Amino acid sequence: MRIDANKGTWSLWRIAIATPSTSVEPAGWNRRRIMPLFLADSGRVFVPTARHIWDQLLAADPLIRSILDPQASQAAFTGLQKAAEEYGRPLYDALTQEHRSRRAHAREKADYAFAARRRAIGRIGLAQVRNYRLNLLVREEQTFHEQLNKKDHAHPEMVPLLVLRVEGGHE
Repeated sequence: MRIDANKGTWSLWRIAIATPSTSVEPAGWNRRRIMPLFLADSGRVFVPTARHIWDQLLAADPLIRSILDPQASQAAFTGLQKAAEEYGRPLYDALTQEHRSRRAHAREKADYAFAARRRAIGRIGLAQVRNYRLNLLVREEQTFHEQLNKKDHAHPEMVPLLVLRVEGGHE
């Protein structure tokens, strides 16, 4: 039995995570990855074929022969979405890990900076001035950590950018 990997549906997906903007990071934190996906009519996913089709689309002018009817489009999209969730999971996990590492590094850096400022305040000035400055620092540190905690909640995104029916073959 021969499996025809020349016919199926090709798609291009954007997988991303984003964090809300805060005073700590006004623009928020956004990272994206692009994933090509080819789902053969047999139901199998061919990752190398997906990359090859993407390369071909970038290098040549594709020939559009027809447009799928709404039912066929919906069925193809349902299968692609399920496959994209499965094959996109490692990309999403890598983005999530990068986000966690970045947050941990920001916390370490802030903790070090606040500790250094606390030590400097403790060495100079009158007791009343030191206490006032330490109270200000405590409030600033609390605000900073509250803002940083808001960044813990990343919003995932998986968006289809392009979906094509591929019939294969050469003319």
